[in-house]
Amino acid sequence: MFSSINPNNLAGLGKGLATILTAKFGACQFLHYGLSGEDTQNRDLQGRQLEFAKELVHSVKSSFEPNASVLLDGPSFGFVAQNLADADYQVCWLHRGSREINSDVIRQNLTIGDQQLCDFNSAVKFQIIVIEGSYHYLEQLKLLSKSRDILVEGGLAIIFGEYLDDDSARKYTTLPNLSSMRQLSERLGFDVLKETDFTRDAISTIEDFQRICDEENFSLTVFKNFQETTNLLNLIKSELATSRRCCKIFHLRKSALLTDEYARAEYGDIDSFDPVEISELFEKSFNTEFNLDIWNWKYSLGGGKCVVARSGKEGAIVSHYGGAPREIQYFGESSVAIQPCDVMVLPEVRLHYGKGSLFFKTAATFLEREIGNTVNHLLGFGFPNKKAMNIALRLGLYEKTDDFIELVYPQRSPQHIGSYSLTPIEVTNEAHRSVIDDLWQSMVIGFNSGIVGNRDARYINYRYFDHPYGKSGLFKRFFIVDGGGEICAAVFMKEHEECLLLMDIICPVPEVSERVRKLTGLIGEKKLKIWITKAWVDEVRINGVIENELGIEIPCNSWNPGPSSKVLYGAWWLTAGDMDFM
Repeated sequence: MFSSINPNNLAGLGKGLATILTAKFGACQFLHYGLSGEDTQNRDLQGRQLEFAKELVHSVKSSFEPNASVLLDGPSFGFVAQNLADADYQVCWLHRGSREINSDVIRQNLTIGDQQLCDFNSAVKFQIIVIEGSYHYLEQLKLLSKSRDILVEGGLAIIFGEYLDDDSARKYTTLPNLSSMRQLSERLGFDVLKETDFTRDAISTIEDFQRICDEENFSLTVFKNFQETTNLLNLIKSELATSRRCCKIFHLRKSALLTDEYARAEYGDIDSFDPVEISELFEKSFNTEFNLDIWNWKYSLGGGKCVVARSGKEGAIVSHYGGAPREIQYFGESSVAIQPCDVMVLPEVRLHYGKGSLFFKTAATFLEREIGNTVNHLLGFGFPNKKAMNIALRLGLYEKTDDFIELVYPQRSPQHIGSYSLTPIEVTNEAHRSVIDDLWQSMVIGFNSGIVGNRDARYINYRYFDHPYGKSGLFKRFFIVDGGGEICAAVFMKEHEECLLLMDIICPVPEVSERVRKLTGLIGEKKLKIWITKAWVDEVRINGVIENELGIEIPCNSWNPGPSSKVLYGAWWLTAGDMDFM
């Protein structure tokens, strides 16, 4: 008999579809799409879904002989599990939810686990894995890594579901990117044997669902979220019809002919390691002591992201590519960017920087996961040195959007600044927080044709008070107050090479240069300097300023579809406060 899927154990669209199918047919046998070839034209929806399941059984049987070990991960595999067990395959079916397998003969060759693949802890190796469903794009790395881990050499992974095909529009989706799926599979040591498109079958299946939903009084008699489910079906059908999304079956073989020293590198994300593990790599990469407090500020408190690579399973971390998220204003619209940071490869692993290198594989995986039109962060920005920038440019990972330069201001005596003064900022003072927010609102209107990271009170608290340097007193945090007692700017500074480095200034953009001029007379004997993107130099220039090159270029992501370097060139307002390591 078929497996019976309990709608109460399924979430979102799956639950809605299971409810519809149960109401129509008395049971929900499958949640996947059906086949719509000529030989299925006279079949109902479940008949077409059955044909798809039969194709899966055929794929397994044509790849491996009976007694082969098979792992099934998904809710719709009752029929597949039964048929393979009947044919003497050793089957393990992972699925959260209810199911029925009543034959004692079948049970001899079938085990059922109430878990999912990424949670599957077993030393048992499988010859074939079949995975159902569209996983969130951030799960692709775990999914493929786990599949590789539990497959024998030469083993086969069959993965089917929906993918994002056209990512040219600036529109977020949780779907995994099709091109990223292909590249990540190869990066992890899989050969893509076959990629079969069944988008037309998916559209036909949705039309079958819609016909069922259109039946008289159906929406009133089934469940309260009927409209939500039908709206989602309409959206999916539209995206399939316009080629934004597609449905694919991948046949991936775990290659046994890998010669690269790090071809079996184990990749993970921010949750895959303890920060202490990264310290040796950090110190060898940057020749500076690892600071756990700053790391936790950036990655724990700040929600940082990363991709790491280990030399092998349970091996040491040899490569890391991190990122610090940042809420921004993108040409007048709220958005989110991420600053790539802590880009590290163990020195002895830096044999070359080609597209087969560990550096490239780690960087490309991070960019595919984190930056672009359709993922969590629209933009990337950073502050790489010349060597790192040139390597990334050559590999097609980055393009240039600006230069980062230094302006050193002349010293001024207090008598040149009138009755202006500095007042320390207390971020726990609600009045002070309100003033910062007001100053930020007066500033942000100057960036309707540019890009700037948010500098509201919440961010200022995180950046200059929660930061370990803020807690230790290294940051100087003041309001500039005019002669009438009105606060006209907020400034944040840090001592750097016998000067005071202006990390951030918050005030209306047209007033920045005048506030800087006043500040030069308020800070005592030290000179004031600022680091800023070259396109905005005129906004902070005063008479007598000295301009120095820093040898830092501002990059943007060019690996994934997203806003082009032409659109971004000269748009970013960036200062030292935007740097994760200052």
